[in-house]
Amino acid sequence: FQDFPNPFLLQGFEYYVVIDFEATCDKERNLHPQGIIEFPSVVVSGVTGDIIACFQTYVRPTFDPLLTDFCKELTGIQQHQVDNGVTLGEALYFHDKWLLQMGLSNTNFSVVAWSDWDCQVMLESECRIKKIQKPAYFNRWINLRVPISKAVELVWHGRAHWGLDDSINMARFLAVIMQRGFKFSITKSLTPPQAITQDSPITSNRHHQFLVLQRMCTFQHTSRNPAEVEEFRCCFCGAKSFKKIIRKPGPKCGSFFFGCGNLTPNKGASCNYFHSATA
Repeated sequence: FQDFPNPFLLQGFEYYVVIDFEATCDKERNLHPQGIIEFPSVVVSGVTGDIIACFQTYVRPTFDPLLTDFCKELTGIQQHQVDNGVTLGEALYFHDKWLLQMGLSNTNFSVVAWSDWDCQVMLESECRIKKIQKPAYFNRWINLRVPISKAVELVWHGRAHWGLDDSINMARFLAVIMQRGFKFSITKSLTPPQAITQDSPITSNRHHQFLVLQRMCTFQHTSRNPAEVEEFRCCFCGAKSFKKIIRKPGPKCGSFFFGCGNLTPNKGASCNYFHSATA
């Protein structure tokens, strides 16, 4: 690559949405169909190369609901995390709403993946099987392996096969390559499938009851330590959540919960975010 004085001005996209799904797997046998179990997303500015925000939610698998020991060891994702996760349709809805709240819906952005597997194989096949309507922006993407194959001296940080760490590393590489003067363009696209209305993540009337399951994090807090993750949980609106203990007598007494940090004296929290946590 050749360095340019203002490399970011070359980009054709205002933002990049970097994704790296983790899915059910086994060492001894090929699972078919596989199911997405972690849905991470990292937004990168096409102007500065900075990581703007991160999104993460665990997805509850339906084809093989019990994770294999190999899958848990490979990804670091544990059974209780997917058991408390959302469905794939809900994950797509939350992600779409998150992009909308950040103002990306009316901008020129592109999805970025490490290969064609995430969008062309995994997401496409599971949405077809489950009759889920996915957002159209997942029908075209940039395969980061194409320019990465020419880059050197890029060190991977964090844990491999943890979707969020992988996505953040890809976001870093994306910025490095942009700075070296590479202009990104779409590398693969799908013909939009026929409209499917069942379980649409965009039109579901049940989304409010699932807001409790949304998980988001900021770039600074990516620890696998459950205690640390709980302390830095964020509301889906992006505000740092508050943490309180339930003192009312009953089965939940003594446990913690998180709520939206955007509070007003008269109206309370501005969002319906709620997430329970183990004491």
